[in-house]
Amino acid sequence: MALRTPARLLLGLAALASAAAFAASAAAPSAKAATLGLSCPTPAAQTFAPWGDYQYYIPAPDSGFEHGATGWTLAGGARVVTGNEPYMVGGAGQSHSLSLPAGSSATSPPMCIGLFSGGMRFFLQNTGAASSTVRVQVIYHGGAGALLGGLGSTLGISDKGTFSGTSAWRPSPNFLMAGGLLPLLTQSVQFRFTPLSTGGNWRIDDVYLDPLMHR
Repeated sequence: MALRTPARLLLGLAALASAAAFAASAAAPSAKAATLGLSCPTPAAQTFAPWGDYQYYIPAPDSGFEHGATGWTLAGGARVVTGNEPYMVGGAGQSHSLSLPAGSSATSPPMCIGLFSGGMRFFLQNTGAASSTVRVQVIYHGGAGALLGGLGSTLGISDKGTFSGTSAWRPSPNFLMAGGLLPLLTQSVQFRFTPLSTGGNWRIDDVYLDPLMHR
């Protein structure tokens, strides 16, 4: 997975924090999650404890794809298929995952984000070319999102990461989210998955955020 330079990231976050504080002084308070129709599931659980990660996580809406990817935006041939990650973290009896062929993308529905929403994880499998990778992009809605999309680009900060995979299902590394440290005005977050090269045969399953804003 591609990593960001810590010193550069910290300097950039400081600049973004100052800009976000300035924006907050002129903005109206954000609406409650219920008003926005956001998914705010509870409670959180130590989903990745078997892999030495004892943080608490909450699933993205229909993160296990057991309801046909309800609320997800699928493009370029992305589709729900039979076959689940073998660890059944979403519950026994689950039987589906999401196929991502070359040229496709999948974007999750919006869900709540709060202060120190520091990362996300998911399960992935690639039975195609070993050189293929999949990109994960975090999309913020609200003040911090606009900053990460504009000023953040100028500073070289972008909540994007690339992941490699194997023919065996495995959990992704914890993808640290810079925007989770700057929740001012941010109302929700989405995750977009995109294969970056031809020859891959990707599947993803059980997408989780750590942690959730409880409202």
